[in-house]
Amino acid sequence: MIRWQGEDGALQADDLFGILAAMARGEIMSFPALRRHQQQAWHCFAVQVAAMALIAADRADLPTAAADWRTLLLGLTPEWPDGEAWALVEEDWQKPALLQPPLVSPAHRADYKKALATPDQLDMLVTSRNHDVKAARMLGGAQDDWLFALVTLQTMEGFLGAGNYGISRMNGGFASRMGLGLRPSGNLSAAFARDVHCLVQASGDPQTGAHWRHGPGLLWTIPWDGAASLAFTRLDTLYVDVCRRVRLQRDANGAITALAAGSKSARVAGVETGKSEDPWAPIRLRDNASLTASPATFGYRKFVELLDPAKVQRPLLARHAADDRPQGMVLVAQALVRGQGKTEGLHRREVPLSGTRENDVFETEYVDRMGQVAQGRAQEAGAVRQRLRLACFALVQGGPAQVRLDDKAAEAKLDPWIGHFDLAVDRVFFDAPFWAEFDGKPENHRLAWRETLRAIARDVFALAAAQAPRTDTRRVRALAVARNMLEATLAAYVKEARDAT
Repeated sequence: MIRWQGEDGALQADDLFGILAAMARGEIMSFPALRRHQQQAWHCFAVQVAAMALIAADRADLPTAAADWRTLLLGLTPEWPDGEAWALVEEDWQKPALLQPPLVSPAHRADYKKALATPDQLDMLVTSRNHDVKAARMLGGAQDDWLFALVTLQTMEGFLGAGNYGISRMNGGFASRMGLGLRPSGNLSAAFARDVHCLVQASGDPQTGAHWRHGPGLLWTIPWDGAASLAFTRLDTLYVDVCRRVRLQRDANGAITALAAGSKSARVAGVETGKSEDPWAPIRLRDNASLTASPATFGYRKFVELLDPAKVQRPLLARHAADDRPQGMVLVAQALVRGQGKTEGLHRREVPLSGTRENDVFETEYVDRMGQVAQGRAQEAGAVRQRLRLACFALVQGGPAQVRLDDKAAEAKLDPWIGHFDLAVDRVFFDAPFWAEFDGKPENHRLAWRETLRAIARDVFALAAAQAPRTDTRRVRALAVARNMLEATLAAYVKEARDAT
């Protein structure tokens, strides 16, 4: 059973069919067992499964009864009419269980040698020396603890050594499955309903639907011996990845444990550079590949690239839909950033699209216009950032007549200060003045933004001056030269915007 909470905070529990019904009714606010890094995986899984079921049944409405969802999901697995493919634990390994492929032959059961006693051992997090998130601590994990860990592993994990291949919906084994989407602010149910509606409508659209593939979508229902791969071109557009051979079982006391086996090849073959038509995956146009997230991706400098249609093709679910309301929408970018043998952090950025706006128009060009404004502000932040950087170089080099930009030792000292500047700009980048500029209000937006940036640069320079080495006899001169350089260049930059009015 899967525990959930509604607006009243009361704890309830349902099976998967009941969960989809409750989300369709708009009742679910949260899942207590769902950890932060599992949220994207669970949302994508629920949306993909629900949309495939509705498309297969030629339905456009979201049923609000659990019995209807049971019928729809069993319709995707007619060869397993008793619901084995949707059960978390199935004792007969010749049959599938949820996200757990069946054996090709009983002899392959011997492959499953790796025992996993807790859900977090099954999960995809790779921690550093057990410091960040403690490993194997979820003793006595409930069914939903195992379910969320299983969904995250099978639909988000990458390459992790020989025999441990990753999903097809990412650009390389050490990449990450990044998600970018528009969604209503509020509870999880609203985001679920919006994305399912968008996918069902897209499948029937003359333009997008013409390229929609219909084929196997529940990869865990297909027997897997660890050697055979499935051809990407045969799969449904919304297929759910299953990258590892895992089976859950119950011990003598009824507690769930897991067994895992390696594989000789990836489960899905033929996906080039992660371009798998994932409806949440932005595509980098310069090499036609899915975008791999890094921690920097969610800072203002990289985030602006996600909004630039000349650089990134926004995925289906990050585009305007006919039913999107003009107020209360957010743009969400998120990824569990992976590295080589490590996890580099869970990163997420939400940009409220209309909370401070007066214009109620929400059309296809909305995000494009937003990207234009963001690009201009990012360029101006970059100009002030460069001026601050030059002043900091002068500060740590002792106030020379000519700043040396190839001074690696000096650059290492000023990097933390430039990082402070970027963080400060991040905090105010999408503030109320951004939306005032978006709406074309008759203020001098360039002047206001440059003055804001100047104030940030001054604050950061004051921090740099306080932290700079104090033993150098040239410190007084260095401070004076660097401050004068900063103030003069910033004054000219602000004046430029003032004179433009």
